[in-house]
Amino acid sequence: MQFGYCANANFLVAEDPRGKEIFEGILAAGYDYLETQLTHLLALAPEQYETFKRRLAEANVPCRMGMMIFPYSMPLVSMERDLEAIEAHATRTLALAADLGCETVVFGHGGARAVPDGMDYDTARNRLIDVLRIIGNLATMHNLKIAIEPLCDTNMITSFPEAAALAKECGSSVGAVFDLYHAAALGQSPMDITKAPEQLFHLHIANPKGRTVPASSDDISCYNEFAAAARQCNYAERLSVEADIPPDANIAQAIAGALNIIREIF
Repeated sequence: MQFGYCANANFLVAEDPRGKEIFEGILAAGYDYLETQLTHLLALAPEQYETFKRRLAEANVPCRMGMMIFPYSMPLVSMERDLEAIEAHATRTLALAADLGCETVVFGHGGARAVPDGMDYDTARNRLIDVLRIIGNLATMHNLKIAIEPLCDTNMITSFPEAAALAKECGSSVGAVFDLYHAAALGQSPMDITKAPEQLFHLHIANPKGRTVPASSDDISCYNEFAAAARQCNYAERLSVEADIPPDANIAQAIAGALNIIREIF
């Protein structure tokens, strides 16, 4: 299995010393890959984008995973959505993902995909399928996969079985993510992935208590259950740390410590 870390590159366009320190900490710790927010990269000037790619190449940490296909402000399900604009933006984002060397792109967008007031669930779900089929087709063109992320802070697709069932209606390039934090927040079990292992395209991990980076002081029983479920599915692809670093923690040590823990457990 390969282990990565979720981080953005906003420090390239705005003053963000903590963001830069996190980014450099990931590269120094020896993670196998980076997972980053693609739409943010669209805002980079060409020379900034090339600097980002060059730094990854120097550190030998490729960007194998992407997230954030759309800006959070773009409606995907509501009656105000614009499918032409959605397709145009996804075309740019997924072309960038392919250029970076991504293999899978996570589809989250909890607010944008939520069932709006006045719309029934089935209608909203069908409208979400429209979007996922568009990006699924674009992903196929670029030899990418799309992984739907169940989220605890939205009202549609909040569990892995729901995401897996939805993915089956959207084409072979679309699957699902299991995120330990979001699942635990809703009282769900990592064993849910064993219900549809063929749709398991990616994993996210954080300490469920506080969504912080895995640390030696954590109760590791939840991590052990997570790893056991992944082994039962014969899953051997990628797992990303998607977590906050406590404000009083040493950033480099926290990032490196999380890698040591997940390597040992998984």
